[in-house]
Amino acid sequence: MPNSSSKPASPWLVVLAFAIVYIVWGSTYFFIQVAVRELPPMILGAFRFLAAGTLLLAWSAARGEGFGTWQQVKTAAVTGLMLLFMGTGAVIWAEQWLPSSLVAILISSSPFWFVLLDYPMWKQNLRSRSVIAGLIFGFFGVNLMFAEKVTGVFSHSGNTMELAGLGILLVGTACWAGGSLISRYRAQGQPI
Repeated sequence: MPNSSSKPASPWLVVLAFAIVYIVWGSTYFFIQVAVRELPPMILGAFRFLAAGTLLLAWSAARGEGFGTWQQVKTAAVTGLMLLFMGTGAVIWAEQWLPSSLVAILISSSPFWFVLLDYPMWKQNLRSRSVIAGLIFGFFGVNLMFAEKVTGVFSHSGNTMELAGLGILLVGTACWAGGSLISRYRAQGQPI
């Protein structure tokens, strides 16, 4: 529970934080596409996440924090495989053949996967008019944004890799949602 005597965050700091997230996250797909021109996709992903993991481990060690229980480490490993290797790995691999704008738009299908895979919340989510309306409007909005590009991929012969990229990307998005849900429900070390 938040401390009632704590000072609220400055609106400018909140705007700055959101701006940083939007710029960094929004440019990720573009920079991945630039990088896969020079580096093999999985080497790129491995380098990226090994660097991030090393920095986080160093930060944790500097603060004197442990690495958690064996169950927490196991949960983190499964979550990491689903989020980073399968989810982000699919993005990095697919961007060899698909434009970064299409990849970014296809990633927006993740709310569908979250609702479909979040079995403990089915009763609540599938009875909620706002959730159903959001999924329907989101589905049509995503279709409006990328229907032309997807139609272009399906209309040309010899686009096997583009079709494979679309399929891998959808599987990766489902894995991202699944990993996020495992993290949500198992973060405190409950068995997977």
